[in-house]
Amino acid sequence: MGRSRFESRSGVGIIQALQCVGRDYGASSIVCVCNATYCDSLEPINEERISGGNYLNYVSSKSGLRLEPNTGTLSNEVDDATAVVFTVDRNTTYQEILGFGGSLTDSTAFNIRNLSEDVSENLLKTYFGEGGAQYLYLRIPMGASDFSLHFYSYDDVENDVALDHFDLIDMDYDYKIPIVKQASELRGEVIKLFTTPWTSPAWMKDSNDYMSGSLLKTYYQPWANYFIKYFDAYARENVSFWGLAPQNEPTVYRNNIPVMGWSAAQERDWVANYLGPTLVEAGYGGLKIMALDDNRNNLPDWVDVVLSDEAAAEYVSGIAVHWYQDTRTNDSVLEQTHEMHPDKFLFYTEACNLVRVKTSDFGDWEIGEKYATSMMQAFNNWVSGWTDWNLAVNEDGGPATFGNKPDIFGYNAAIIVNSTGDEFYKQPPYYFQAHYSMFVPPGSVHIQLNNHNDGGLLHVAFLTPEETVVVILFNE
Repeated sequence: MGRSRFESRSGVGIIQALQCVGRDYGASSIVCVCNATYCDSLEPINEERISGGNYLNYVSSKSGLRLEPNTGTLSNEVDDATAVVFTVDRNTTYQEILGFGGSLTDSTAFNIRNLSEDVSENLLKTYFGEGGAQYLYLRIPMGASDFSLHFYSYDDVENDVALDHFDLIDMDYDYKIPIVKQASELRGEVIKLFTTPWTSPAWMKDSNDYMSGSLLKTYYQPWANYFIKYFDAYARENVSFWGLAPQNEPTVYRNNIPVMGWSAAQERDWVANYLGPTLVEAGYGGLKIMALDDNRNNLPDWVDVVLSDEAAAEYVSGIAVHWYQDTRTNDSVLEQTHEMHPDKFLFYTEACNLVRVKTSDFGDWEIGEKYATSMMQAFNNWVSGWTDWNLAVNEDGGPATFGNKPDIFGYNAAIIVNSTGDEFYKQPPYYFQAHYSMFVPPGSVHIQLNNHNDGGLLHVAFLTPEETVVVILFNE
């Protein structure tokens, strides 16, 4: 196997508690197998165990290392003129980090609850527990997405403008809400939820169809009221939200999944005149509204239009970005967007490898490398947060629904659930993201990392609230 490595270097007091139990499916690397009694993890240690001048180094590699800890000694001297040298500059600071997370789709919730209680507990610990990735954010689709067991809205009664028939479904009450509460318990603080719809009820659209069309203007206010109904319903279950995006991928007008197209001007006007005022009136004015929620090839033009209206700009707190055009769009658009709108945070809200899942791909290291590249680009260009797509899919990458009918094939994810074997597999993308989420807590600040001959290493550095320096390096 190759020598590709992903490293986190820090003074954070964590060491490895349980080693990865690797399994090789014939891909370029391995998965780590977890069950009811065992799952690899890290555990806190006393800071005093790290003597002055030393650092902790955590390595994940194509050859099979997963957050493998060791120590080293910092030096101000260079023995070789060709040596790779990085110099931390704490005084040059950039954006504050909001945090990391993933998406609790219907499919993810179904897969988690399809495991035994002990295994599902270990899976959630893997993401939210102290020895796990320590995620803080969860993105929850408002209604059906492509990763649902079927297409639906919360009010499919034709012409119910008053939304008298609005109600959550069993997937919310029996799956997602209990998982959110369990995740908060494991995290030790309330998980920060944000939501976005894939579509309105079909009867509100000009197509009368989940998979195409746009919202009819006559329903602009009922659609804003729909959001309030949703937040109220969750609030009655003692679950609150941190934020929202008005629409998932608004540039898509037709697909074989739930969609609803908006122009930037339409989103601007709806936020300024309907959604924003309605949220404030209902007591939800503190929610963080994120514009766009689409790929970065739409930057900065989309948000320029949305934020051109003073009222819309007042309601919008951030800009949500997806990663699917990252390889085709220069990362400079992120910095350009920040420079034009410095008071709005940038947050990556969806990342997924859009390749149909095959067992022979389990453990594919190259998928993890895509995360490494995108995350380095993002955090070196003013991005403050990152959420992955599905937290967990089954061995077929689902369950997923395309064309309003079940599809046995879905897409890859950081964790694969094998409900028959009552176990789950942590894939390379889990560890690539954990190199950030485990060591860069909310409130950290991106700082300057200077280099002399970087050796081709992608690099980024942070300063935590505890004044710990975290350096993340990726060697392809």
